Amino acid sequence: MKRLFLIILLLISIISHAQVNRYSKTKNTTYQPRTFEELSRVAQFKSNQYDSNQKYFYDLKKWILELRTVINGDEFIKRLDLQYSALTTIENGDLSIMTKILHQIENATREVISDYKIALKENQTKFNQSTSKNNTDENYLDIGIQNFENKNYYIAIRNFSKQLEIDKNNTDVIYFRALSKNKIKDSYGAIDDYEKIIELNSNYPMQYNNLATVYNNIAYSLVQLSKYKEALPFIEKALKMDRTQWVIWDTRGEINLYLGNYNQSISDLDNAINIKEHKNSYFLRGLANLKLGKKEKGCSDLSKARELGESKAYKEISENCN
Repeated sequence: MKRLFLIILLLISIISHAQVNRYSKTKNTTYQPRTFEELSRVAQFKSNQYDSNQKYFYDLKKWILELRTVINGDEFIKRLDLQYSALTTIENGDLSIMTKILHQIENATREVISDYKIALKENQTKFNQSTSKNNTDENYLDIGIQNFENKNYYIAIRNFSKQLEIDKNNTDVIYFRALSKNKIKDSYGAIDDYEKIIELNSNYPMQYNNLATVYNNIAYSLVQLSKYKEALPFIEKALKMDRTQWVIWDTRGEINLYLGNYNQSISDLDNAINIKEHKNSYFLRGLANLKLGKKEKGCSDLSKARELGESKAYKEISENCN
């Protein structure tokens, strides 16, 4: 009996020990701390992502600003402004984690472009339908535009004028005729057409162009006539309407250059180049810098203008930079 009691006591002890080991047994961890090289790679990846998104961010801003200069219509401009506002909201944030948001803004902007193209096509169809009622033999507008694109400006003017005999208040056709007159240096004729557009626009608004461009073009026509002081009020009016078009800043830069306002000219041309790099802006800024005695900057701008295809830069470089 005593022996049996000892056996039972031994079994209880073994079972109790087994239960304790069951819950107290530990497992070796598989975690290995990252090395400095691994941690550096993580940081480098994040830095690269930031740099990539930063370029993406500024490309989007520039793209939207350029679109505002070619897209007309309050509805589409407001939608572009909304995307631009979204970009400015995240500008000071951590761009390395903004990839998804940047893609969303790009996609939304592409939707604006798509909708604008559809609207243009619909408007063109309506316009063609309305003109075809009065002109069954020829579409003078299409012929005019085709000749304008082929640089046959005299033929283009003749056809735009024929179209205006049918539709005398069509401000877009008047605008195309004015552009054609600019191309053949008929500055007075162009100014007459632009002024007619301003007169008619409240009742017959342009569908494919805007008044800021019209005022800019009047100013530029006066520049072609060397009437720089007369041009200044028109370019100021254009800038009040739209400060996002590089060509308007470029025109004011040219006016100030010829008026002898060299520092103001450089400031205007800086704005133009920040919106869009164009050979004419670099050429004019180069001349303004040379006038101020800043030879290195002036010659650098002239060289850039030459790279972009400005033939007039060769003469200035040979005379001032060698």
